[in-house]
Amino acid sequence: MLRFLIRRLFGAAITLWVIITASFFLMRFAPGSPFDQERALPASVKANRWLLYGMGHEVTTPVAGRITAVSERELGAEYDEGTWLATLLADDGAEHRFTMPNDGSLEALPLVVGGELAAGGRVAVVSKTPWQQYTSALGRYLTLDFGVTFTSGGERTVMEELSHAFPVSLELGVYSLIFALIFGVTLGLVAGLRQNTWIDYTAMSGAMLGISIPTMVSGPLLVAIFCIGLGWLPYGDPPAGAEYSTFSYRVLPVITLGLVYTAYFARITRGGMLEVIRSDYIRTARAKGLSDARVVTRHALKGAILPTVSFLGPAMARIVTGSVVVERVYGIHGLSEYFVKPALDRDYPLVLGTVVIYSALLIVMNVLVDIAYTFLDPRVKLK
Repeated sequence: MLRFLIRRLFGAAITLWVIITASFFLMRFAPGSPFDQERALPASVKANRWLLYGMGHEVTTPVAGRITAVSERELGAEYDEGTWLATLLADDGAEHRFTMPNDGSLEALPLVVGGELAAGGRVAVVSKTPWQQYTSALGRYLTLDFGVTFTSGGERTVMEELSHAFPVSLELGVYSLIFALIFGVTLGLVAGLRQNTWIDYTAMSGAMLGISIPTMVSGPLLVAIFCIGLGWLPYGDPPAGAEYSTFSYRVLPVITLGLVYTAYFARITRGGMLEVIRSDYIRTARAKGLSDARVVTRHALKGAILPTVSFLGPAMARIVTGSVVVERVYGIHGLSEYFVKPALDRDYPLVLGTVVIYSALLIVMNVLVDIAYTFLDPRVKLK
């Protein structure tokens, strides 16, 4: 078991690194900038933002002195490494030339000829190369520091944003998963045991319907029936004093999100039961005179739910991180808000934080599924 966990953790770390690397460079090389839609800002303000978000760094003077010459470079333009920026005459009479430290854009050059600079004073702010941004960001990600979000103006960190949204999606996902498992596995087992009967046809027709109807249709349809038409359940943001977690506000989102997975679980479990029920060891158990109930519960059940357990890993990650459509339909402020809008806004830190959470959940769930397999199927061994 220990060897298996070590190997899987090592593989998980490599997988997570590949996902982070691919996501990072896809975002960086996509057309546009996080600041394209904003009004024109002073160069000094824009430069401070590049520093705040870890996308740029300062060129500073190691000694105090007086500026004798300043390059007339256009701010925001791309320049090669070594491009001259300014010249400083130090107090000891030595002359210092400042150049671009790398290929990139010049974001600020807050100097005037004759101006005095103290040691450590800012000469310029230049953008980091994508590789420099990547290496510095990767070190922060190891400590779960994803930086501050662009859309909050640097006032909130990524972890602060996600810590408010993730528990909401987690609650919705867990209850939806429980709903899907209870009804989906039950329907699948019954349909498998009653193959080619009206029970089987009805259950599988319902499952096919559940898979075919997307949540963008089932969500508004349930709202129209139970909230607007019958008036049995409330809809919209809870009033003052009420919470989303109350049953009346929770039931429809849970059902809407769980219906699709209920259908998948039903079909997968039925297929597993049909395969197991014809196995030789099941025939042997029946030949020994065991009752049908004992044959199913003691022998067939574990093998029948193996395909369901395989599907459970990725399903848990997807359902727990929330559904964009379901949370939008019911006005739930969960993690789904950070799957689309931050990418459109080029909010790099928030996108990476969301990707890491989803990927980590998916990897952890798959490891748990592999461990569960050993308890359900004695033929499977962890190596």
